[in-house]
Amino acid sequence: MVLVSSMIHSFLSCLSVVNIKYKKWRLKVWARNKLKDYVPDPGVLTASRRKEIIDFFKPYARPYIKFNQFYTEKTGRFYADYIPDDMYITAIDQYYNDWDKAVKLDDKCYYDRLFSYMGFKQPETLCYRINGLWLDRDYLPITSDNAYKIINDAGAAFFKKSVESEGGYGVYYFNKAGNIGNISSIAAKIGDNIIVQRPIKQSPVLAKINTSSVNTIRMLSMLNRDGSVKIYSSILRMGVNGSCVDNASSGGITCGIMSDGRLKDRAFTAKGVRFDRHPDSKICFDTVVIPNFGSICEMVRKAHPQLANFRLLSWDIALGQDNEPILLEINMRFGQLDFHQLNNGPVFGEDTIKILDEVFGKKTIK
Repeated sequence: MVLVSSMIHSFLSCLSVVNIKYKKWRLKVWARNKLKDYVPDPGVLTASRRKEIIDFFKPYARPYIKFNQFYTEKTGRFYADYIPDDMYITAIDQYYNDWDKAVKLDDKCYYDRLFSYMGFKQPETLCYRINGLWLDRDYLPITSDNAYKIINDAGAAFFKKSVESEGGYGVYYFNKAGNIGNISSIAAKIGDNIIVQRPIKQSPVLAKINTSSVNTIRMLSMLNRDGSVKIYSSILRMGVNGSCVDNASSGGITCGIMSDGRLKDRAFTAKGVRFDRHPDSKICFDTVVIPNFGSICEMVRKAHPQLANFRLLSWDIALGQDNEPILLEINMRFGQLDFHQLNNGPVFGEDTIKILDEVFGKKTIK
């Protein structure tokens, strides 16, 4: 009996290992598929540059060269230490963040309860739909008719899929005055888990760049072992062509933010198309300074230790009309990498080797 139990335990352990490897393989394929339409210029990486990249990553893993080709060609700047996107997703992100806990915790329907203590404002919630049950803003059950009335009376609202809504997926806009969208049909499209929020009135500084969308800050922070927090990259996401969302994966553009809050002089689409000014407003990016940027950074530094199971976090932050930060989302896993490196270069900069040493334990590939 003991032998049978031991054999079953060993078999289940093997299945678990196989399942983990399969999931990582699928993530690696997903990351590489983002470049499936990209045909690199063969002259972008010379033989010496390719060797430099391979030698740099040799102690850790074999790099997928095409990611470096993409970043080098689109930005015109070569660095051997651009982090390959598949390595970031399958190794770095999963080392620093507890993905199992993230699946359970990262539900926007509970943000009001979970993160109100952090010091960030959050968008005003109109109602929730959790597991098919409609609830008012105080989490009390209501009928679907009551929910629809609350939303209709608000005049305008954003419907968001409360789980797994990366890249703008599962986000819909309702506007009663503009006859945009039907409440019941939008809810049916999203499913059983929805948060409905009143639109944000954003900072005039950001509104002048693009008025059709709330233009948001994406910030990547690392919680170090000593409890300190370092912000590695910040970018501004902007909508284009009248879009109500600003996600690069939904057609928006992104621009790097310098440490003093000033935007850099160029922006990129997810496919690496470069813009020197906003295509609609024609504003030159480097004439814009993000209001209150130092305070935003400080709030992230204070808030991140409160989520110690997730040492590498991506924060989505809007600015209200009063230029005060509003927390939209905390990405506890699956943080995007491409727009950081397109705009700001290798995401970990001078700390790249330190990061890779910790993640891979200086594992050498033979």
